[in-house]
Amino acid sequence: MPADKLAIRKAEPKDAKKIIECMQSVMDEHIYFVSEYYLYTERGEQERLRNPDDLTLVASIGDRIAGVLTLQRGVYRKNRHTANLGIAVMNGYRHQGIGTGLIMESLHWAENNGIKKVNLEVFSTNVNAINAYSKIGFVHEGVRKSQFFINGEYADDVLMTYWIDQSISVGSI
Repeated sequence: MPADKLAIRKAEPKDAKKIIECMQSVMDEHIYFVSEYYLYTERGEQERLRNPDDLTLVASIGDRIAGVLTLQRGVYRKNRHTANLGIAVMNGYRHQGIGTGLIMESLHWAENNGIKKVNLEVFSTNVNAINAYSKIGFVHEGVRKSQFFINGEYADDVLMTYWIDQSISVGSI
């Protein structure tokens, strides 16, 4: 895939339908997300995209959206310095740097918007994603053992964090 055909940009309400298609395509694989159905309607997705506290990025190739990243800021005063990251890249577009590009762009946005800590959750069975997150600088923060039952097997929920501001990282329990 030539790099000049890939565009990573902030999503707009007009992208709602294609975002839903991308997300549902990944959910249909039944191995990367807890939910199996994207819950927003097109109109609901358009409203979500208008929230100035959150970021949604898309990786577009031509008129197709091949990847989506959401960064949702904590809603309470006590956790507004944090954000939760979610990402989906469609099958056929993985292992080409799209996910890394989306994440790096979101981390720049987070830093410029006062977010100090970015969190994510990933199934322990998604070793490729865990390795990619680690290469970017995410660290393991915790594990919820046997949190999920996927294709007849239990999987842990791996909690990972990227510290934008290392100085606020406090000791462990």
